[in-house]
Order: sequence, then structure tokens, then C-alpha cells
Amino acid sequence: MNFAAGIVTGKAGSSMDWGVNTAYKTYKEVEPKHMMDMTLIPSIDPIDIGLGSSEKGNAAPSAKPRKKTMTSVYLKFFETAPDGKSRRCKFCGQSYSIATATGNLGRHLANRHPGYDKSGDAATSTATAPQTTVIVKKSQPQAKAHQVDYDHLNWLLIRWLILASLPPSTLEEKWLMNSFRFLNPSIQLWPGDKYKAVFREVFRSMQEDVRLSLEQVSSKLSIILDFWTSYESFFYMSVTCQWIDESWSFRKVLLDICHIPYPCGDSETYHSLEKVLENYNIENKVLSCTHDNSQNAIHACHTLKEKFDGQKVGPFCYIPCAARTLSLIIDDGLRTTKPVISRVREFALQLNECTDFSEDFIQFSMAYREGSWKFPLDTSARWSGSYQMLDIVHKAGKTMEAVVRKNGEKLGDRMILTAAEKTAVSIVHGYLEPFYKTTNNMCTTKMPTIGLILFFMDHISEMITVCRESRHTPEWLKSAAEDMAKKARSYSSQVCNIFTYMTAILDPRIKCELIPENLNSENHLEEARAHFMRNYSTGHFPSCYKWIWCS
Repeated sequence: MNFAAGIVTGKAGSSMDWGVNTAYKTYKEVEPKHMMDMTLIPSIDPIDIGLGSSEKGNAAPSAKPRKKTMTSVYLKFFETAPDGKSRRCKFCGQSYSIATATGNLGRHLANRHPGYDKSGDAATSTATAPQTTVIVKKSQPQAKAHQVDYDHLNWLLIRWLILASLPPSTLEEKWLMNSFRFLNPSIQLWPGDKYKAVFREVFRSMQEDVRLSLEQVSSKLSIILDFWTSYESFFYMSVTCQWIDESWSFRKVLLDICHIPYPCGDSETYHSLEKVLENYNIENKVLSCTHDNSQNAIHACHTLKEKFDGQKVGPFCYIPCAARTLSLIIDDGLRTTKPVISRVREFALQLNECTDFSEDFIQFSMAYREGSWKFPLDTSARWSGSYQMLDIVHKAGKTMEAVVRKNGEKLGDRMILTAAEKTAVSIVHGYLEPFYKTTNNMCTTKMPTIGLILFFMDHISEMITVCRESRHTPEWLKSAAEDMAKKARSYSSQVCNIFTYMTAILDPRIKCELIPENLNSENHLEEARAHFMRNYSTGHFPSCYKWIWCS
């Protein structure tokens, strides 16, 4: 099932509540009456019946009745197997022979499930109560109250699954159920099929809400594609929509997360994207698409552009994700030092896991005056994590070696770097430090417009050029810089079009002065001016137009 619940930014909570509540009401209306009635029928435990008969025939209290009462209390927390030869604990599933003494069952409950007698079951109160009291505790009004609570619990679980992006099978996990039964042994969760049916109803109601919202959008839309492969080797694509509303607020909505069928090629990707756009009826509104720079995405967007051009729907452009492109560029720069980074990452993991190692690192870094370090260190495989590994060697090389030598038996001598390795790390660290700062600027910018991204990416290209042309750059780094330059040029060739140019010049932080040279041409300027004059009435904002084109 394609499952995506699109929520407009700023109203995620309200839309979520509306979707779940609407589905809840709809489902309650269509649920069969006999199912509801069956859940309200009180279930009389056979042990309770036996207990009542025993007490009826023995009015005077004695040791024997008390023993039977305790037996019934323990047995309430065990289920008898269909063959009648064993009993199974309702909390943990532990099985015992039917002949097992009740004392052993009681010890099992006390040791493995302390607090079982406070689970809300009425069994403890029946030890000295007459039969009429047991009937009152199991009466239909009490069962009705429990049914309302269980129903509410199931809907809370649905909201949890949706917000946490978890499948319904999560509720079938053994120890989760044991935790519920520890709180209340008589707890009742819906069967898996009912959860799936409610999920579908929630999805349909929220999908319709998103579709109606997009119909009210008068401006153009932009879509974003993201791809990943599940652990089951299924290929998925998410489609996100963005736009600027009438009050100039940024809006964002997730349209769908769809499975790309085998063989997951260009054609399958294109048809999946086309289906999503048709379902929401936004084909005539899409202006641009941002993709992950994969060949499947590029070809799918190219096919979509050919379709729009043939139907004369309007302008459409597609550009690669700048963050993804920058990650690929920097990955080439790290190529030579990857083996060293792996060893340093292993060392950093040991520091994060063992407080003795981290305390030694802090003490040695203070002694060698190699800066202050905060733990845990970033050991992720992301670019930021790899750069911190370089940072450790470059800024705290003596500290790292001292910690390894002091704890050689546990850490091993393989983590001690050679002089050549340290030199290579220092060169790469110095080369990539501006890249790291540029990445932080891109990620921390509150308004990352395309104009600002083009400015940053142009700066990246300039740094690569300096490295390639420098006489002091080693040949192995020049070779890496060549590959980095190819990816940077590929990105520039895809983003340089009239629409990115118009977006850039309307950004007051960029305008014409900071636009890259390969984009800043006189032809683009004239085409942009003609586009605005043709599509927008100058009578609306005459002073604004004069300011834009004269500035």
C-alpha cells in the first residue's frame, strides 16, 4: 500500500487530528453491529464459576476454601492449552505442565512479573467475596467501560504508528504485548486486518484533504523527488510539493511514497511520478522538479518535460539537489584518505563507548594544548563525521597517539598513524576546510534560495580550480580535484536556465552582482524582463517593477 499522509507545514497537527478523527467516525459508522455487540458480552472465566460453586457449598471459612481461592487468583494469569496438558503465562508466554503446583506459578508471577496483582484485574478482591460480588465485577456495565477504553487505546496506537512511520505489524511484537498485559492482562487490541483497514481509511481521508487544498493554490508548484532502497531491496520514491501561498508563506506537503516496480528503471520511475501528479491533478501547475542527481530521476524528469512541452502546459525545468551534489564532490576529495578515516573512526567509536578512554583523551589534549573536545564525537558516515575524523588527526594528533599507546592492549597498534598518513590527512584537511565552512553556511541558512545556493556552489568551483592550478598541490590531490570539477560542471550545466536566473535576481541578497558568470548573460536578462512584462501586469506593482529592473 502506498502510504503517505501529506500535511501542510504549520498545520501538521490539526490536519493529522482531522484525518484520524474523520476516519474514526467513518469506520465506526460502517463497522458491523454484531462485532460491536460481541465485544460487549462479558466473558466469565471458568475459574470464577468453579470458585463460586465451591464457596456456595462451604459457607464456613476454612483452610481448604482459602487454598482454592489463591489457586484461582494465580490461574487467572495463565492460559490453558487446547490439549489441556499445559498452562502458558499471559505476560511472557512461559509454559508449565498442567500438574505444576500453584505455588510454583505464584513464584513465577512474583519473580518475573512483580506488581501483577495490581494490574486492574478484580481477581484479588474475590478471595473473600461471595459469588454475587464476582458477578458484579464481571457485569456488562463494567465491560462497556473497558470497551471504550480499549477502543481509545487502539486509536492512540494508530496515531503513534502514523506519526512514527511504523507499520501495523509493530503491534504484533511479542514484548510490546507483554508490556500491555503487564499493565492489564485483559487488554484487547484490534486484529491486524482491522488496523490496516483503518490505516487505509485515514490515508484516503487525508489524501482527499491534500488534493482539495492544492486545488485552491493559484501559484505554480515545485516538486522534490527522493529515492531509497528498503532492506528488502524494494525501490521507493517520495514526492514532496512546495509553493508560496498568497501571504508569501512557504508551504510544503508530502504527496506520496510510492513503490517503483521492477526493474526500477527510467520508465518505471516516470510512470510512478506521472501517476502521483495525475492523482492530485497538478500537472498544469508544476514549474520545477528537484531530484537526487540519479540517472533514473534525470531521465524521468526529461520525459516529463517533453510531455509538458508537447501539451504546451507551460515552462518546466528540473535541477539536481545541491546538497547531494556537494556530497558527491567532497567524496572524491576524501578518496585518498578513506582508509585512514576508517581507522580514526574506529578510534573515535572507542572514545564514545569507554569513559576511561575519553577521559584520557581530554587530559592529554589539555597537556598538549590541542584544544577542548566534546563527547560523543560525530562518527557518522556523513561528510560532517568524516571531516571530524580528519580534524582529530590534524588538531589532536599527539593526543590520539598518546591514548593509543597508553591503552595499546585494548586499542591495538594499528590505530597509530605513520608520518606519511599524517601528512596526507593534513593536506586534505586544509583543502576541504573551506568546503566544510561552505556546507555549514548552506545548512544553517534560514532562507536557502536557489540564488544563494548558486553563489555557494560557484564558490566551491573556484576552490577546486585553485587546487588544480596550484604548483604545490600533490598529483594525487590534483587527480581527485579533476573528478570533483567534473561533477561541479555537470551541476552548473543543469541549473543554468532562465528560471534559476529570474529566481536569483529577485533575491535581494544576490541580484545580478553575485550571480555566477556562466548564468549571468545579457540574453538571460532580456528574456527575464520579457517574461515578467508578458505574464504579470505592470499596473499591479509599477514601482516594484521599476525598482527591480533599475537596481
